[in-house]
Amino acid sequence: METTERAVTRLTETHTVPVHDTFGECPPLLEMLREARYPNLGRTRGGGSGTGDMFDVKAVEMYETIDAGVRAWLNHYRQDSTGDLLDATKHLHSTLKAEEAGGRLNEAERMFAMFHTWVHRIEDHFDPPGEYELTGACPECGAEKIPEGEEPEPGQPDERPMKWAVRIQVKPGRAVIPECHACGKMWVTRADLTALAEGIKAEVEWVALQELTGEVVDIPVDSH
Repeated sequence: METTERAVTRLTETHTVPVHDTFGECPPLLEMLREARYPNLGRTRGGGSGTGDMFDVKAVEMYETIDAGVRAWLNHYRQDSTGDLLDATKHLHSTLKAEEAGGRLNEAERMFAMFHTWVHRIEDHFDPPGEYELTGACPECGAEKIPEGEEPEPGQPDERPMKWAVRIQVKPGRAVIPECHACGKMWVTRADLTALAEGIKAEVEWVALQELTGEVVDIPVDSH
């Protein structure tokens, strides 16, 4: 798993990424997400046909969620939360590091994991990963299967396909982070994964996941 510093750099600065056997330059992920919100706005203003979606709903929602989260945590630590989101994200990271150095940061691993989560969600918006379903009930909320997709209109039958609630997004180089799509619980730390392995009533192919992602999964194969 990449360092938190690397995650913050990828969110806020132009950086290099591996492309096959070489490296390519990538703009800040937050800037990519910001521009993706209204992909056809410039074309319409310039007198084009204006065909296609005027805005990307998921990009808008994600950007607003990250923006709100960054500024809320800065306010929590009584820091300036105004200005550009990229600068605010850097400021949040430096604030958390200062709090950790002073022994005032609770759940440090979980707090720093926010930056990795934002990187993953933005990447997945542009390059969706595969998905591994855990065929057991969520230990947190008890949900087993939930409908996938948008809710039907009032009075219309709900014919959405059902998927297992707890799933892992699978992509090379991606850390194994299970998430319940019913309650939003995420299992990020080693202790979290151990608790999930003990609590979910399903066989999890940890070795197969490790082969697919290339990441070390520090969970006993026979944890069930």
